[in-house]
Amino acid sequence: MAYWWVNHKKTYRQEVEGGYIWSPKTRADGVRNQFYDNMAAVQPGDIIFSFAFAQIRDIGIATGPAITAQKPSEFGAAGQDWQEEGWFVPVEFQRTDHSIRPKDHIEAIRPLLPEKYAPINASGGGNQVAYLAHISPELGELLIGLITKPSTQDQLAQLSAAHRHTAADDDIEEHIRNRTDLSATEKEQLVLSRRGQGRFRQTLEAIEPRCRVTGLADKRHLRASHIKPWRNSSNSERLDGNNGLLLTPHIDHLFDQGYISFTDNGEILLSTALSQDAAQTFGVTASQPTGSFTDEQKAYLAHHREKVFRGG
Repeated sequence: MAYWWVNHKKTYRQEVEGGYIWSPKTRADGVRNQFYDNMAAVQPGDIIFSFAFAQIRDIGIATGPAITAQKPSEFGAAGQDWQEEGWFVPVEFQRTDHSIRPKDHIEAIRPLLPEKYAPINASGGGNQVAYLAHISPELGELLIGLITKPSTQDQLAQLSAAHRHTAADDDIEEHIRNRTDLSATEKEQLVLSRRGQGRFRQTLEAIEPRCRVTGLADKRHLRASHIKPWRNSSNSERLDGNNGLLLTPHIDHLFDQGYISFTDNGEILLSTALSQDAAQTFGVTASQPTGSFTDEQKAYLAHHREKVFRGG
């Protein structure tokens, strides 16, 4: 995950309300510009700080990579000097918990600014030639601490991870579809397993007849969830029913996001990142028994506890 700082200038409303950032690919004279080149480096899940009217009051998460796109028509006269073709990055913006003026925090910010291509100057004013600037994780984390509450920080981390994981899964799926050493049927089953369908679900249902937390057995309301995430699994593990659990949607969310896990003997582990109110609402308690696991499931659960679970 990378951190970026965008100086909206004249197009703040159009970009934040529209859910994107846009820039030309070169300056008006055809010369390349590092602040425009940065657009092509943005990846899904990256954090983008919105600077406008001398304040940071919005924060965004890139939901996709940059694509070539025409200048947004809603720019109107604000973009009359820019080229018609440029870079477009979809961004999910939200208002910050606390708006800040970088000038008010410049003593803390200044040492962390990039030596070249900084978004603001040493006194905290906007760099007039800057659009999208890459900033360090140290500066990104400082800004997040200044503008958001802990609960918002957790939400941002989840959204960022979700977009990164989706992008990674998309890349893996494309690679599978392009492989020449797999039959069409094999490819289809591997792709279906990403969505908890096909052969993976069929073999899982023979092992897990119901949601082991809620006890619900109506499979119309259960999701087939991988224990070791699909993106981290080998092809054989993606189809292995032992690498899965049938869970109701809310339990699937808790398990997939690492808020809960299980001991080898089937007791629930609760993460300290899960509030007591949330645990009570979801109906999960620490050490709650849920039934035994197969030896094969235990091996996958060890991975989940080590790599996915947020700790207890």
